[in-house]
Amino acid sequence: MPFKAPDCPAVKGFIETSFVDWKGNLSSVLFLGGCNFRCPYCHNKDLVLNPAGFEDVPIEYIAATLRKYKNWVDKIVITGGEPTLHMSLFGLIGFLKTEGMKVKLDTNGSNPSVLKGLVSEGLIDCVAMDVKGPLDRYSRWCGINVDERKISESIEFIQGCGIDYQFRMTVVPFFHREEDVYAVARHLEGAKDFVIQTFRPDVTLNRAFSRIRPFSPQKMEQIRKNVSGIMSAGSARQQDDQRRFSVIGPNNDGDMDNLYT
Repeated sequence: MPFKAPDCPAVKGFIETSFVDWKGNLSSVLFLGGCNFRCPYCHNKDLVLNPAGFEDVPIEYIAATLRKYKNWVDKIVITGGEPTLHMSLFGLIGFLKTEGMKVKLDTNGSNPSVLKGLVSEGLIDCVAMDVKGPLDRYSRWCGINVDERKISESIEFIQGCGIDYQFRMTVVPFFHREEDVYAVARHLEGAKDFVIQTFRPDVTLNRAFSRIRPFSPQKMEQIRKNVSGIMSAGSARQQDDQRRFSVIGPNNDGDMDNLYT
């Protein structure tokens, strides 16, 4: 039976097997070109600024490779760039699902409506969202004007949508203050997974950022420890609130008791 190519965005990169792109799992990785952000520390600058400079990876080749590895690789990560810019993303993931793949999506959270559509149609099994910094100055981190409400909407949706998820933040010395990391952690209190990533200066969208030295491993370890404390405290408060709600319950007239008085 001849292969019928799905309606999908151009794939600009393909890693057949990876141990680092889906936590705790072996996966394949697809890269889509283009991004609506211009984060100055981005390490995929060519994929963001000049996706046409990459040859397309034929979907036929991807399909053949997935079938070759199907006995031990059943997961695939879609990253970029920003994948949610492509409305034909639905066709690509639908095709991957027919190949028996579980799908993780990497996103910057700028398109909550696309995220909601993908989840509602059962097309993604995990989502990883990069949180660039505190929401009250979000445009600073992204290099363009950003609708912070959409970022907040994506965060809230991801935490409550019922699929596996992860939030991530890359810490850039001088660009981020240490307190900025903790502000993001407090915003994400109760989230099950918040990963603090070390800045990589080898390739950056803004050349000046390639001269910034990342924090030392010892400093990063301390930041992660502090973040873990903030996240754990948030989870404990949420559990305490849930216990109090289950004991108090609704009033007889249907109104909720004020649990904080």
